[in-house]
Amino acid sequence: MILRFILLAVFSWFSLYGAERALYEGSFETKSTGIFLSGEINGQECQFLFDTGASFVVLDKKFKALLGEPLSLKETQARTGIAFASDRIMTPNGEIDLELYKAFPIRLGRLQVANRFPYIIADLQALWPFSGVPFCGILGTSFLHQFRWEIDFGKGVIKAYIGAEPYMGDYRSKKPIYWSRAHIPSVEVDIGGKEVAFDIDLGDNGSGRMRRENLAWLKKQEKIVKTQMQDVITVNTRSQSEEFRLDSLTFAETVYPGLVMQESGQNALGLAFFNRHDIVLDFPFNMLYLRHHKEFAQRQELDKSGIRIVLLEGKLIVFSVKPMEGALVKDVKKDDEIVGINGVKNLSLYEARRLLRGKEGESISLLIKRGDKVINVDVVLGKDPL
Repeated sequence: MILRFILLAVFSWFSLYGAERALYEGSFETKSTGIFLSGEINGQECQFLFDTGASFVVLDKKFKALLGEPLSLKETQARTGIAFASDRIMTPNGEIDLELYKAFPIRLGRLQVANRFPYIIADLQALWPFSGVPFCGILGTSFLHQFRWEIDFGKGVIKAYIGAEPYMGDYRSKKPIYWSRAHIPSVEVDIGGKEVAFDIDLGDNGSGRMRRENLAWLKKQEKIVKTQMQDVITVNTRSQSEEFRLDSLTFAETVYPGLVMQESGQNALGLAFFNRHDIVLDFPFNMLYLRHHKEFAQRQELDKSGIRIVLLEGKLIVFSVKPMEGALVKDVKKDDEIVGINGVKNLSLYEARRLLRGKEGESISLLIKRGDKVINVDVVLGKDPL
């Protein structure tokens, strides 16, 4: 009898810890501007951005007809328990109107996204040229917080678990997760000896952002290598902010040199920081786990040409041309179509941008289509702006 009890206990332990099955397993393109997952809305398959920096699920405006009448602030508060002071919300780059609607079922594999939290409607199509992916929704923390998410950036695999027990894997580096007033997960980061709360924002494809007062403090500590002004594209606006390269920051007792960030209204660590690891977001137990890749401390490279590229209707298009210092950029004009780079055609937006982040003095061959003409143009990369 005692032996049967022991065997039953051992079997139960392995059931919980040794062979926990994922509720969801999906794949994503690692060489992309974000973690985009395939889902289904009203029988239509589309891509969703996995975004821990968004409080709610956001759908493109084309789905507005499926959502009925918008909810009032009173109705929204009753559903969520969250008090909204007004019908406008603050984003990293200004305020936007808050259009909240009752959630309806969206499928992500076996997972149903809808719960008591409402959806927000926004013009996501305005972001497609800059992301390179025609995504129709954003999965925010009102959905994501329910699960433990294990993300393998090396293999491009993401899994969701119910998270009934704390994560018990072999990731040694870890940090407690705290939740902001906007219900965004955040962690403590050491910037030059000063502990500061940073959001975990996997929807930001950069290394992250920093509040102005923290940037000013780092400048006084001489911890900023260099700065420049850079365009910022968000759901609601296009603006400029100060971009800068940090001497270093420390996170989970690890030093990360030379990260590039932007001045913003929020502190946040983005995708280009976290994809230096494999990570576990154990939201039910408020803990972040990390396993470093070999190249976790690599220097973050920036564009050295001054050619900004977007993706329009499946074509790589020159959005603007502002040559970097030392770059030789001739015969490249706004609205040119880039057919190929260095003899390679059908490049993704991510790969095209990556090739323009090469070494100073490197020659890049562009195959350009302008009207009915196709021409070869050689571009020499200039200095790293930071």
